[in-house]
Amino acid sequence: MKIIWNGPIFNPTGIATASRETVKALVKLGCQVQATDVWHDSYDFNKGLEHLNKPINANGANTIFANYPQYWTGGHGRLIGHFVHEGTRLFPDWVNYLNRVEKLWVPSNATKNLFKWNGVLVPIEVIPHGVSEIYKPADYKSDEFIFLSVNSWRGNKGDRKGSDLLIKAFDEEFKQNEKVKLLLKISTFWRKGIDYGRAIYDIIGHVNKNILWNDAYVPEKELVKYYQKSDCFVAPTRGEAFGLTIANAMACGMPVIVTKDINSGHMDYCKGKGILFVDAPDVRQGDPTFYIEGNMLAEPDLESLKSQMRYAFENRDKIKELGKLNVKEVKHLTWENTAKKIMKLLS
Repeated sequence: MKIIWNGPIFNPTGIATASRETVKALVKLGCQVQATDVWHDSYDFNKGLEHLNKPINANGANTIFANYPQYWTGGHGRLIGHFVHEGTRLFPDWVNYLNRVEKLWVPSNATKNLFKWNGVLVPIEVIPHGVSEIYKPADYKSDEFIFLSVNSWRGNKGDRKGSDLLIKAFDEEFKQNEKVKLLLKISTFWRKGIDYGRAIYDIIGHVNKNILWNDAYVPEKELVKYYQKSDCFVAPTRGEAFGLTIANAMACGMPVIVTKDINSGHMDYCKGKGILFVDAPDVRQGDPTFYIEGNMLAEPDLESLKSQMRYAFENRDKIKELGKLNVKEVKHLTWENTAKKIMKLLS
């Protein structure tokens, strides 16, 4: 089987990570894959992947478009769209492009519903993303309770991942003499020079020594330790097409505090007792930088978030045991399974 993968692969964004891991799994299963993204050695995870830029014979190949629809041009063989988005509304031009391919593959039922609501008529298949084998539980305990967030953040209020809400909730709920930390592992690699100390100050109006952040790139084998050495993963997200970091946390046996939102992809697998849901009774306009007017995202309730964080902190041993159950909930989410389903659909 031959595939031309049209979209980002060689950068640390969530979209590129999903494509990269899927392509690696396809190659391992015997597929010939040619990537249109330009290989570079800026990051350690690209080591050994330069072969993906080598041309393959396009005869008999299929093209998978895995970037924004406005770039879906050309292609060989069957044309498949592999796209993610969140919320309730799509850009109208996108719908035109989405309807030009033979089929669409999406990572969640929420994304499938979003496309259908907006007039996408081609067949849509749900192919969940995976979790790399490196994400697994490890025994660790410290005197301090650590809440962990792993996401991109531009330092603004109203971001999709809810970082502003998380910072505000933590600051309001916990006194600075309590043995608890909020650790923000920020991965906004596509925008440099953000003063996160200033951004946090602008949200809470003072310095909180228990709110820590690290925006430096770390290899994945180091990143996994952030999960393994923390007590609870917190994701007051306003919308997810899938939620890779949430699944990664569950694979590490972490209890997870996450938004309860039927329009988000993480609801496909956040079903066990190790999940503490944050209520989201309201919706709000998505960040206009990324979303069209009228695309409404969930608005997590601040008091509900604070309540779940307090519960987790005061029931450390209990939620640790419940978190172990999350490993089974995401056991089926492997990149090999993702690749196998793609190969079956193309055969």
